[in-house]
Amino acid sequence: MKTLTELTPQQHQGLRITDDCAIQFAQQQNIMNLRVTEVGQAACCMPIFYVRNSQTGQWVLTGFTSFEQGSNLFIEQGKWTALHTPANMQTFPFFLMKSPENSQQYTIGIDQTHSVFSTTSGHNIFEANGKASLHLSRVKTLLEADIKNDIRTQEFNQHISELGLLRPINILVQHQDGSTPSLSGLYTIDEDKLQSLDKETLFELHHKGYLAPLQAMLMSLFQLNSLIKRHNNVSTLPPIKNIKLEVSKKTAA
Repeated sequence: MKTLTELTPQQHQGLRITDDCAIQFAQQQNIMNLRVTEVGQAACCMPIFYVRNSQTGQWVLTGFTSFEQGSNLFIEQGKWTALHTPANMQTFPFFLMKSPENSQQYTIGIDQTHSVFSTTSGHNIFEANGKASLHLSRVKTLLEADIKNDIRTQEFNQHISELGLLRPINILVQHQDGSTPSLSGLYTIDEDKLQSLDKETLFELHHKGYLAPLQAMLMSLFQLNSLIKRHNNVSTLPPIKNIKLEVSKKTAA
């Protein structure tokens, strides 16, 4: 678990970040965390699933980027190729943390042991006068907006969970060599349950702005087809012949 240190010009004046820090962050992640405010855009290029946080048990919205652990099919030749760039990729390696001086306030933290930091090469985090660089200023704006997005996402997750709209889904991958690994731990929207909700509940979902992301998540499953094509274009990965989705009839607890 990473340990965050508050970012200050006094302590980190000479610190720099590598040009490809976002790529370093994403390249080994086959799922990437999303906010509910990103679902509509992300669904245009990647499948979206829920997973449970193994430590807290909370629901986490994620974009699915590869059938292989430690792989991300949206990175090609060191570049991000998806139409949407997840917010946490745009802000890496900076994070929100509780202020050491006031637990009611947030500040920017970093894991200064991460390899993307350097004192000799890369972009300056602070200008010579101690002011934030243009990059850090942009990230700060994104992180400040993310406070509201995080709260909205938690409220969305809790609401659809209480309605019993999540159910497990396994992806059975059929490789051309005959191997059939199964990807589990993923959850999708129970479309039948969603369609059977009464008018009052559907109106409430619409009023809260929740129907659009729910529908986008369902439509995003079709992006699995384009993900197979990306996978089969990588010569170092075992070619996929087909995949089979096994959706449980039971909703998640």
